Amino acid sequence: MKRTNLFPSFAFLAASLASAAYAEIPPFTAECPTGITVTWDPAGNVRVNGSPASVRMYNQHYFEATAGGITFPISTNDDGSGLLVGFNPPGSGGGYCTIVSQGNTQPDTTAGADGPDHFQVSVSGRLNVRSAPSASAVVVGKLPSGTIVENLGCRQAEGRTWCHISDGDASGWAASEFLTEASGPIRSPRATPVMTDDAGSFTVEQVRFPRGASGTEFTDSLDPGVSHRYVLGARNGQFLYFRLAANGPGMTYVIYNPDGSVLLDETNADQEYRGQLWQSGDHVVEVYNTANGRQSFNVIFGID
Repeated sequence: MKRTNLFPSFAFLAASLASAAYAEIPPFTAECPTGITVTWDPAGNVRVNGSPASVRMYNQHYFEATAGGITFPISTNDDGSGLLVGFNPPGSGGGYCTIVSQGNTQPDTTAGADGPDHFQVSVSGRLNVRSAPSASAVVVGKLPSGTIVENLGCRQAEGRTWCHISDGDASGWAASEFLTEASGPIRSPRATPVMTDDAGSFTVEQVRFPRGASGTEFTDSLDPGVSHRYVLGARNGQFLYFRLAANGPGMTYVIYNPDGSVLLDETNADQEYRGQLWQSGDHVVEVYNTANGRQSFNVIFGID
Protein backbone atom coordinates (compact mmCIF):
# COMPACT_ATOMS: atom_id res chain seq x y z
CA MET A 1 0.00 0.00 0.00
CA LYS A 2 1.42 3.36 -1.00
CA ARG A 3 1.28 5.97 1.74
CA THR A 4 0.58 9.64 1.01
CA ASN A 5 2.43 12.60 2.47
CA LEU A 6 2.17 12.99 6.21
CA PHE A 7 0.95 16.61 6.35
CA PRO A 8 -1.32 18.26 7.38
CA SER A 9 -1.95 15.96 10.37
CA PHE A 10 1.72 15.91 11.41
CA ALA A 11 1.60 19.69 11.81
CA PHE A 12 -0.01 19.16 15.21
CA LEU A 13 3.38 18.03 16.51
CA ALA A 14 4.86 21.48 15.88
CA ALA A 15 2.24 23.39 17.85
CA SER A 16 3.95 25.73 20.31
CA LEU A 17 3.09 26.12 23.98
CA ALA A 18 1.42 29.26 25.23
CA SER A 19 -0.46 30.09 28.42
CA ALA A 20 -3.28 32.47 29.12
CA ALA A 21 -3.28 32.16 32.87
CA TYR A 22 -5.11 35.45 33.39
CA ALA A 23 -8.07 34.52 31.23
CA GLU A 24 -11.59 34.88 32.59
CA ILE A 25 -12.74 31.97 30.46
CA PRO A 26 -13.56 28.87 32.55
CA PRO A 27 -11.94 25.47 31.94
CA PHE A 28 -13.74 23.49 29.25
CA THR A 29 -13.61 20.55 26.85
CA ALA A 30 -15.01 20.99 23.34
CA GLU A 31 -15.40 18.47 20.54
CA CYS A 32 -14.89 19.88 17.06
CA PRO A 33 -15.39 18.49 13.54
CA THR A 34 -13.05 15.77 12.18
CA GLY A 35 -12.50 14.25 15.64
CA ILE A 36 -10.62 17.20 17.18
CA THR A 37 -10.85 17.84 20.94
CA VAL A 38 -9.95 21.23 22.44
CA THR A 39 -9.34 21.54 26.18
CA TRP A 40 -8.70 24.59 28.37
CA ASP A 41 -7.35 23.75 31.81
CA PRO A 42 -7.65 25.83 35.01
CA ALA A 43 -4.18 27.34 34.39
CA GLY A 44 -5.32 28.68 31.01
CA ASN A 45 -3.37 26.19 28.87
CA VAL A 46 -5.06 25.21 25.62
CA ARG A 47 -4.47 21.77 24.10
CA VAL A 48 -5.68 20.35 20.82
CA ASN A 49 -5.93 16.54 20.88
CA GLY A 50 -3.60 16.60 23.90
CA SER A 51 -0.87 18.72 22.28
CA PRO A 52 -0.17 22.34 23.34
CA ALA A 53 -1.60 25.02 21.06
CA SER A 54 -0.32 28.55 20.53
CA VAL A 55 -2.65 31.16 22.03
CA ARG A 56 -3.11 34.84 21.21
CA MET A 57 -5.01 36.97 23.73
CA TYR A 58 -7.05 39.89 22.41
CA ASN A 59 -8.83 40.64 25.70
CA GLN A 60 -9.98 38.69 28.74
CA HIS A 61 -13.02 37.39 26.89
CA TYR A 62 -11.59 36.58 23.46
CA PHE A 63 -8.65 34.36 22.51
CA GLU A 64 -7.54 32.51 19.43
CA ALA A 65 -5.80 29.14 19.74
CA THR A 66 -3.92 27.76 16.73
CA ALA A 67 -2.68 24.25 16.00
CA GLY A 68 -1.96 22.49 12.73
CA GLY A 69 -3.01 25.53 10.73
CA ILE A 70 -6.49 25.51 12.28
CA THR A 71 -7.67 28.51 14.30
CA PHE A 72 -10.04 28.04 17.25
CA PRO A 73 -11.68 31.34 18.35
CA ILE A 74 -12.65 31.14 22.05
CA SER A 75 -14.95 33.75 23.56
CA THR A 76 -17.46 34.52 26.31
CA ASN A 77 -19.78 37.38 27.14
CA ASP A 78 -18.53 40.10 29.50
CA ASP A 79 -20.12 38.29 32.47
CA GLY A 80 -18.43 35.00 31.56
CA SER A 81 -21.53 33.35 30.10
CA GLY A 82 -22.12 32.22 26.54
CA LEU A 83 -18.90 30.26 25.95
CA LEU A 84 -18.26 29.71 22.22
CA VAL A 85 -15.45 27.72 20.62
CA GLY A 86 -15.06 28.12 16.87
CA PHE A 87 -13.39 25.92 14.28
CA ASN A 88 -11.75 27.70 11.32
CA PRO A 89 -9.64 25.38 9.12
CA PRO A 90 -7.81 26.97 6.20
CA GLY A 91 -9.74 27.14 2.95
CA SER A 92 -13.17 26.38 4.39
CA GLY A 93 -16.05 28.11 6.14
CA GLY A 94 -15.53 26.49 9.53
CA GLY A 95 -18.16 26.36 12.25
CA TYR A 96 -18.53 25.84 15.98
CA CYS A 97 -17.42 23.10 18.36
CA THR A 98 -19.67 21.35 20.88
CA ILE A 99 -18.97 22.16 24.55
CA VAL A 100 -19.01 18.80 26.37
CA SER A 101 -17.90 20.10 29.78
CA GLN A 102 -17.33 23.49 31.33
CA GLY A 103 -15.90 24.60 34.68
CA ASN A 104 -15.25 22.41 37.71
CA THR A 105 -18.61 20.81 38.44
CA GLN A 106 -17.06 18.84 41.31
CA PRO A 107 -14.18 19.92 43.55
CA ASP A 108 -10.87 18.20 42.90
CA THR A 109 -9.07 16.45 45.70
CA THR A 110 -5.76 18.23 46.06
CA ALA A 111 -2.71 16.03 45.79
CA GLY A 112 -1.13 17.28 48.98
CA ALA A 113 -4.20 16.66 51.12
CA ASP A 114 -5.51 13.22 50.16
CA GLY A 115 -3.23 11.81 47.52
CA PRO A 116 0.40 11.48 46.40
CA ASP A 117 2.13 14.18 44.39
CA HIS A 118 3.02 11.67 41.67
CA PHE A 119 1.70 8.43 40.21
CA GLN A 120 3.28 5.65 38.18
CA VAL A 121 1.25 4.16 35.35
CA SER A 122 0.67 0.45 35.93
CA VAL A 123 -1.14 -1.11 32.99
CA SER A 124 -0.67 -3.71 30.27
CA GLY A 125 0.07 -1.80 27.08
CA ARG A 126 -0.86 1.89 27.29
CA LEU A 127 -3.19 3.81 29.59
CA ASN A 128 -5.94 5.89 27.97
CA VAL A 129 -5.88 9.53 29.10
CA ARG A 130 -9.26 11.18 28.56
CA SER A 131 -10.54 14.74 28.20
CA ALA A 132 -12.89 14.37 31.19
CA PRO A 133 -13.41 11.95 34.13
CA SER A 134 -15.58 9.54 32.15
CA ALA A 135 -15.06 6.28 30.28
CA SER A 136 -16.98 7.79 27.36
CA ALA A 137 -14.83 10.94 27.16
CA VAL A 138 -12.52 11.47 24.21
CA VAL A 139 -9.08 9.83 24.48
CA VAL A 140 -6.53 12.66 24.22
CA GLY A 141 -3.40 10.62 24.89
CA LYS A 142 -1.93 7.25 25.83
CA LEU A 143 0.75 6.62 28.47
CA PRO A 144 3.12 3.63 28.50
CA SER A 145 3.34 1.56 31.66
CA GLY A 146 5.99 2.89 34.02
CA THR A 147 5.49 6.56 33.17
CA ILE A 148 5.73 8.90 36.16
CA VAL A 149 3.03 11.59 36.12
CA GLU A 150 2.02 14.51 38.32
CA ASN A 151 -1.22 14.22 40.29
CA LEU A 152 -3.32 17.35 39.68
CA GLY A 153 -6.27 16.11 41.75
CA CYS A 154 -8.78 13.26 41.87
CA ARG A 155 -12.58 13.01 42.00
CA GLN A 156 -15.35 10.43 42.03
CA ALA A 157 -17.31 9.89 38.83
CA GLU A 158 -19.22 6.96 37.34
CA GLY A 159 -18.60 4.83 40.44
CA ARG A 160 -14.81 5.01 40.31
CA THR A 161 -11.99 7.42 41.12
CA TRP A 162 -10.55 9.52 38.30
CA CYS A 163 -7.33 11.49 38.60
CA HIS A 164 -6.25 14.51 36.60
CA ILE A 165 -2.66 13.77 35.59
CA SER A 166 0.11 15.38 33.57
CA ASP A 167 3.42 14.09 32.23
CA GLY A 168 4.68 17.58 31.35
CA ASP A 169 3.64 17.33 27.69
CA ALA A 170 -0.02 16.35 27.91
CA SER A 171 -2.68 16.27 30.61
CA GLY A 172 -6.03 14.57 31.09
CA TRP A 173 -8.03 12.14 33.23
CA ALA A 174 -7.24 8.49 34.00
CA ALA A 175 -8.88 5.84 36.20
CA SER A 176 -7.03 5.54 39.51
CA GLU A 177 -6.91 1.72 39.47
CA PHE A 178 -4.20 1.99 36.83
CA LEU A 179 -2.10 4.43 38.91
CA THR A 180 0.18 3.60 41.84
CA GLU A 181 1.84 6.00 44.24
CA ALA A 182 5.29 7.11 43.11
CA SER A 183 7.92 9.75 43.74
CA GLY A 184 8.81 12.47 41.21
CA PRO A 185 10.13 13.95 39.12
CA ILE A 186 8.13 13.33 35.94
CA ARG A 187 10.21 11.29 33.52
CA SER A 188 10.02 9.77 30.06
CA PRO A 189 8.49 7.89 28.31
CA ARG A 190 6.19 10.76 27.40
CA ALA A 191 2.49 10.69 26.66
CA THR A 192 1.44 9.94 23.12
CA PRO A 193 -1.33 12.25 21.91
CA VAL A 194 -4.03 10.47 19.94
CA MET A 195 -4.87 12.01 16.57
CA THR A 196 -6.88 11.13 13.50
CA ASP A 197 -6.50 11.63 9.78
CA ASP A 198 -8.03 10.11 6.66
CA ALA A 199 -6.12 6.86 7.25
CA GLY A 200 -7.49 6.33 10.78
CA SER A 201 -6.27 6.83 14.33
CA PHE A 202 -2.67 6.95 15.46
CA THR A 203 -0.49 7.90 18.42
CA VAL A 204 2.70 9.96 18.48
CA GLU A 205 5.85 9.64 20.57
CA GLN A 206 9.04 11.71 20.59
CA VAL A 207 12.11 9.46 20.52
CA ARG A 208 14.83 10.49 22.96
CA PHE A 209 18.21 8.74 23.06
CA PRO A 210 19.93 8.16 26.42
CA ARG A 211 22.67 10.67 27.15
CA GLY A 212 25.79 9.83 25.13
CA ALA A 213 24.03 7.15 23.06
CA SER A 214 23.39 7.13 19.31
CA GLY A 215 20.40 4.79 19.47
CA THR A 216 17.59 3.38 21.58
CA GLU A 217 15.02 0.58 21.66
CA PHE A 218 11.31 0.38 22.58
CA THR A 219 8.88 -2.45 23.25
CA ASP A 220 5.29 -1.69 22.35
CA SER A 221 2.00 -3.10 21.08
CA LEU A 222 -0.76 -1.99 18.71
CA ASP A 223 -4.42 -2.80 18.27
CA PRO A 224 -5.51 -3.90 14.78
CA GLY A 225 -5.90 -1.09 12.27
CA VAL A 226 -3.96 1.40 14.41
CA SER A 227 -0.55 2.99 13.87
CA HIS A 228 2.08 4.62 16.09
CA ARG A 229 4.37 7.44 14.98
CA TYR A 230 7.90 7.71 16.38
CA VAL A 231 9.39 11.19 15.87
CA LEU A 232 13.15 11.69 15.98
CA GLY A 233 15.25 14.68 15.04
CA ALA A 234 18.16 14.24 12.63
CA ARG A 235 20.26 16.34 10.25
CA ASN A 236 20.84 16.26 6.52
CA GLY A 237 23.74 13.86 5.80
CA GLN A 238 23.29 11.69 8.90
CA PHE A 239 22.46 7.99 8.58
CA LEU A 240 19.26 6.53 10.02
CA TYR A 241 18.98 2.89 11.08
CA PHE A 242 15.59 1.37 11.91
CA ARG A 243 14.48 -2.17 12.65
CA LEU A 244 10.97 -3.42 13.43
CA ALA A 245 10.96 -6.79 15.19
CA ALA A 246 7.34 -8.01 15.21
CA ASN A 247 5.98 -10.92 17.21
CA GLY A 248 3.44 -11.78 14.52
CA PRO A 249 2.37 -11.09 10.92
CA GLY A 250 0.90 -7.90 9.51
CA MET A 251 3.34 -5.33 10.92
CA THR A 252 4.67 -2.72 8.48
CA TYR A 253 6.29 0.71 8.63
CA VAL A 254 6.75 3.92 6.62
CA ILE A 255 9.42 6.61 7.08
CA TYR A 256 8.61 10.27 6.40
CA ASN A 257 10.87 13.27 5.82
CA PRO A 258 10.49 16.45 7.90
CA ASP A 259 8.51 18.06 5.05
CA GLY A 260 5.98 15.21 5.18
CA SER A 261 7.10 13.48 1.98
CA VAL A 262 7.72 9.73 1.99
CA LEU A 263 11.35 8.70 2.54
CA LEU A 264 10.57 4.95 2.55
CA ASP A 265 7.23 3.59 1.39
CA GLU A 266 5.39 0.87 3.33
CA THR A 267 7.83 -1.92 4.17
CA ASN A 268 7.36 -5.28 5.89
CA ALA A 269 8.77 -5.84 9.36
CA ASP A 270 11.35 -8.35 8.09
CA GLN A 271 13.20 -5.61 6.19
CA GLU A 272 15.34 -3.18 8.19
CA TYR A 273 16.25 0.28 6.94
CA ARG A 274 19.64 1.97 6.78
CA GLY A 275 20.11 5.08 4.68
CA GLN A 276 21.44 8.61 4.50
CA LEU A 277 19.04 11.45 5.25
CA TRP A 278 18.69 14.46 2.94
CA GLN A 279 16.60 16.78 5.12
CA SER A 280 17.09 18.26 8.59
CA GLY A 281 14.35 18.19 11.22
CA ASP A 282 11.85 15.75 12.72
CA HIS A 283 11.70 12.49 10.80
CA VAL A 284 8.76 10.16 11.46
CA VAL A 285 8.71 6.37 11.49
CA GLU A 286 5.10 5.19 11.46
CA VAL A 287 4.46 1.57 12.48
CA TYR A 288 1.21 -0.06 11.32
CA ASN A 289 -0.66 -3.11 12.54
CA THR A 290 -2.53 -4.45 9.51
CA ALA A 291 -3.35 -7.78 11.19
CA ASN A 292 -6.69 -8.78 12.69
CA GLY A 293 -5.45 -8.93 16.28
CA ARG A 294 -3.30 -6.98 18.72
CA GLN A 295 0.44 -7.28 18.00
CA SER A 296 3.49 -6.69 20.19
CA PHE A 297 6.81 -5.59 18.72
CA ASN A 298 10.25 -4.06 19.32
CA VAL A 299 11.66 -1.07 17.47
CA ILE A 300 15.35 -0.13 17.29
CA PHE A 301 16.57 3.33 16.23
CA GLY A 302 20.05 4.57 15.45
CA ILE A 303 21.43 7.88 14.14
CA ASP A 304 25.06 8.18 12.99
